[in-house]
Amino acid sequence: MKKIRTWQLCRTGTFGQDGAKITEKDLGEIAETFAPTRPITIGHDAARGDGFPKFGDVLAIDGIYDDPKRKGEKVLVGKVMLHPELEKQFSDKDDGGGCYKGWSVTIPKRASDGKRYLHSLAICGATPPKIPGLEQLMVKSCYSDGDSVEVFDFNDAINYQEEIPMTDEEKKKMEALEAENKKLKEDAAKAAETKGGEDKKEKFSDSPEFADMQKEISELKAAKKEALVKGVCDKFSDIPTGLKDGVQKVASVLASASDSFEFSDKDGNKSQKSALEVFCDVVSGLIAAPKKDDVTARQFDAGEFSDKTDGGKETDWGKVAAKL
Repeated sequence: MKKIRTWQLCRTGTFGQDGAKITEKDLGEIAETFAPTRPITIGHDAARGDGFPKFGDVLAIDGIYDDPKRKGEKVLVGKVMLHPELEKQFSDKDDGGGCYKGWSVTIPKRASDGKRYLHSLAICGATPPKIPGLEQLMVKSCYSDGDSVEVFDFNDAINYQEEIPMTDEEKKKMEALEAENKKLKEDAAKAAETKGGEDKKEKFSDSPEFADMQKEISELKAAKKEALVKGVCDKFSDIPTGLKDGVQKVASVLASASDSFEFSDKDGNKSQKSALEVFCDVVSGLIAAPKKDDVTARQFDAGEFSDKTDGGKETDWGKVAAKL
């Protein structure tokens, strides 16, 4: 007769003299990487040599559950089968009553991805396990076909539900739930397929129509800029010929600028002007400025005798435009 025992394999917390810590993430990795079966040995040292026999197997991982005796902690539960000779050391009512009592896992990290895995399960003797308080939850005796199965359940922390025949009403509810679940899966698949089709549709920004529209906008902007520059050149058509090229170049640059400036008159009225409009105002002001001879005459008539002189040079309008 063989028995399948349900044991708490390890739990979260900090253990041992070295303060080794096991987290819920570690338990999840052990459950994820579990590859049945894992050997059961007498002590940890036996698992380090291939010449030592094994005394059973860890058959499966049941899952990760709340620890009923430690609030906030989790426990990893699995099924084990002991060798007949080792079975003699364990009763069906506790975690061992003979020369061996308790167990301890070996859970190193894999070099490939750094995840923890269950290497082996060691049965403890004189040295107590590093994780104390691990319990046996259930024992299931396995007989041949046709025999009854005897189940011993020692802990109600985990609900191990036995198969019970369903009533007709329960069967109808189960069928309805299964049908609803199937419909939800089909709807989700259709939604994913529809979304995938939408992603494959050609974007308008990649279409020829969008390219034509962008080209038309660029041409309109260029025409508007040309009209603005022409308007400025026409406005100052009577300025010296050498200055016209400079005015045209500055106007061409400022016509593309989007900046605007705020001005206030003496009455506090505010207005917005573009950079090109400000340039036009400055050039207009310079053109309207009094000539040198008029200034000199006014200075002499006013009785101002300054020895400051400009040497009789004419204003270089090209430099003025360049500074603007």
